[in-house]
Amino acid sequence: MLEPVREFRVGRPQVFAGLLLLAFLVQCLWVAGSRKFSDLEYQYIASGDRLRPGQRFRVTSPATGLIAVLPLRFTAVLRRIAPLRMQSALAIPHPWLVRLPFVVFGVWLGAAVWWVARRLFGDEGGYVALSLYCFSPAMVTISSNIGPEILLAWSGFGLVYTAIGVAHTVYASPRKWAPRIVLLGISIGICLATALWSFTLVLLAFAFMLYLTPGRRRAVLVVLSSASAMGLGILGLVGWMVGSIGWGAKVLITPRPYLELLRNLGFVFTDGYVLAGLFLFALVAYGSWPRARYFGNTAPLIASFLMVLFALGGAIYRQDPSLELSFVGLSFVFLFIGGIAADLLETQARRTFAFFFVCVVVIKAISGLIMLGRWTQQNFL
Repeated sequence: MLEPVREFRVGRPQVFAGLLLLAFLVQCLWVAGSRKFSDLEYQYIASGDRLRPGQRFRVTSPATGLIAVLPLRFTAVLRRIAPLRMQSALAIPHPWLVRLPFVVFGVWLGAAVWWVARRLFGDEGGYVALSLYCFSPAMVTISSNIGPEILLAWSGFGLVYTAIGVAHTVYASPRKWAPRIVLLGISIGICLATALWSFTLVLLAFAFMLYLTPGRRRAVLVVLSSASAMGLGILGLVGWMVGSIGWGAKVLITPRPYLELLRNLGFVFTDGYVLAGLFLFALVAYGSWPRARYFGNTAPLIASFLMVLFALGGAIYRQDPSLELSFVGLSFVFLFIGGIAADLLETQARRTFAFFFVCVVVIKAISGLIMLGRWTQQNFL
């Protein structure tokens, strides 16, 4: 999901991407500062402290609790060293500050979507994918809320595309494996520590690696073992810090099928009808135009649905039915549409398609802001 810093250059594409991410950040801070904490958010915050004997919570996400409590610990340290006149202001942190770590993960995921889309499809594909992400009310919502959704979306996207990057790296010298193995291990660790059933998402990333490495699968097993060991180490560390890895042994063998999970199969509609219509348009182009059917476009299309299906398969074991699994696949949808857009913009009808995509993004931005405004008014400060 990231490349070495030495390869990074700041030019016009990076400036434009930065402005889009800034717009996303402003939306997240607006929403994060406009809403009271929900009961579920209080549960996640409380679960971030080390679990005491007999203590139970409705939520089971160690990484979410640990991250949620960090701003409170930070402000507590500041209160000890701050002047007396500032200590009262720091006594009760503002909601946007407590939610800030999740906003950071949202911005980080947007940067990852831009990086991957630009490497695969060029600047124009990257612009389309990032614009759809930055004006996505669904992504703004989960990034400005204390919950595991943005962590799963970040780690799931990182798992798949870091795995694809590692798959290409195993053909090079083993000295080049280390950075991607570390990032893959971090993604696995955060994914498992956020929701233990997300091992199903890890299996999907591993399947991509094995598919892409004929003749080098023994090397892939070495990489997978190293990254998995690191991921399990992170899971163990987080579990030790909060006193739990999220499940008891009984939960692992006791499925809890929830009928409401089936609504997550329509995950494209969670971001509004504009995205659903654009996704349908991209599917038609993909299915009717052989030029668009290549691995760069196929991988995010497959991953978007499999991520949601695998999440549904694993989520029947979770204890908290409030988790929105539909958001896990949205980043891949943005990437898929960006790839189709890049192909269409290389045809003779370039100007027509450019006008079309600009209009769609503008309409999506306006409708997204309206949706966010209504959502914040439901529970304003």
